[in-house]
Amino acid sequence: MEMSCRAVATAVKGKIIAEGPEDRWIRRFVIDSRQVSPGDFFVPLAGEQTDGHKFIGHAAQKGAIGCFVRENAMVEIPPQLFMIAVPDPLVALQELAAFYRQKFDLSVVGVTGSVGKTTTKDLIAAVLSARFKTLKTEGNLNNEIGLPLMLLRLDSSVEAAVLEMGMSGFGEIKFLAGLARPSIGVITNIGESHLEALGSREGIARAKGELLEQLPADGLAIVNAEEPLLVEFVQKLKRPFITFGFKQGATIRCTAETVKDGRKLICLGQENFPELWLEPPLPGKHNLYNLMAAVAVGRHLKLADSEIVKGLKDVTLSAMRLETVTLPQGYNIINDAYNASPTSMAAALEVLQELAQGAGKIAVLGDMLELGDLEKEGHLQVGRLAAKSGLKALVVMGRRARWIAQGAEAAGMPGTAIFSCATHVQAADLLQQLAEKNDWILLKGSRGMKMEEVLYALRRGVE
Repeated sequence: MEMSCRAVATAVKGKIIAEGPEDRWIRRFVIDSRQVSPGDFFVPLAGEQTDGHKFIGHAAQKGAIGCFVRENAMVEIPPQLFMIAVPDPLVALQELAAFYRQKFDLSVVGVTGSVGKTTTKDLIAAVLSARFKTLKTEGNLNNEIGLPLMLLRLDSSVEAAVLEMGMSGFGEIKFLAGLARPSIGVITNIGESHLEALGSREGIARAKGELLEQLPADGLAIVNAEEPLLVEFVQKLKRPFITFGFKQGATIRCTAETVKDGRKLICLGQENFPELWLEPPLPGKHNLYNLMAAVAVGRHLKLADSEIVKGLKDVTLSAMRLETVTLPQGYNIINDAYNASPTSMAAALEVLQELAQGAGKIAVLGDMLELGDLEKEGHLQVGRLAAKSGLKALVVMGRRARWIAQGAEAAGMPGTAIFSCATHVQAADLLQQLAEKNDWILLKGSRGMKMEEVLYALRRGVE
């Protein structure tokens, strides 16, 4: 961050109502007063439960040097705060981020998609970090609040940024891309998430495609070759584009797989580029798609293959995406609990089979949300896949997950191997009875199900 409080006021055309003892450089912008550290600028947002204006005093006590305040809001003015009155603190945050972004000339990669966007973001950032100082989206800062906060973390040392863009309706990615101004746009795929709001896969493709529409005329679009809706969309844009996948004709595609010295290696071929053999840093076929997108970005930005390989070896994944943990009880947990859809459930079950390699397998699956008209069939579909996955047990949680159990039993899984639990603790207690040493246990469900709580309960059980 390279900005003073007075410069912030100028950028957002705010009214300075208190100047504090001095105007200092801002360390970072924060929306939660509990996270404030000395030198931070506090942005009080109105939420469903409370209003951030109630915590301006707390932010000041923790060392904040400045804050926005809504016009006409009745708040006390701590003497140490530089306070800027604006019509809406959230809009001011967004306007400031757009203004601040224009100060930097750097490569910005925007990433979206129904499944895999976070992992793809992490892989792209790992590749680019082999050469460039790279900023990447942290945690869930991928929306109308989080993305501005990420943009405000830029400074003159940053050479590339990889920014994830989430959405739940039309117009949201257009807005985010307008703030971030990416020169490269990556769309991983089109799945079933947000069908409830967008109505169809065509609607999802249009909403995700807003990222590509916001690219400059010479910007590069990178899309999944096996998603006809995306390929058709990008062809109509008449912008440069790259496709990736296993499909013949993809610009960059996986052309071969082998095992050497116990390591799985894949070969990626690209038009007008030499083939690249590398070891996938993550399990699962679905992660090969994410990997191909990352390699496409790296090669477009002219990284050497040796840099790409080095970067991928150092990848750091965001939390709850295929995290593997071995517990003292002797069994292994795959914590893939961040979110879920039928597509990502299928991919996670595939990873479970790949990692277990003959050991016992248990899946603990929760509700999938926002599926709209696909709600029942999507859960039944996952149940059928679970039945074919060779599980020793299937544990379901949630009102909708009962359809997973029904689908599994209808597909031939014995009812005696299917269990339903009402709470995370109940599921953990059941796993203590079902699991044996060296077994692999998958935890997955939509974010609202908080399936990671099962892991926390298992850990508490051995403390």
